[in-house]
Amino acid sequence: MINIRKFLGLSYYTSSLDEFLSEFDKSHQKLSASQRKEIGKYERIYALRDNPDQIESQETIWDKF
Repeated sequence: MINIRKFLGLSYYTSSLDEFLSEFDKSHQKLSASQRKEIGKYERIYALRDNPDQIESQETIWDKF
């Protein structure tokens, strides 16, 4: 099968801003503390969503009164 795009020498347009952000991401791979905290928060949320079989406590807040 012939790849028409390659045959005609066409390519996708990439803006200068996209190129800058791509290079920035390559050179700044280390996450900040807030980014790590945010990722951890959402990993916990996803785990609770995907594994709803949590052991529920039989005690309610009204048992203490």
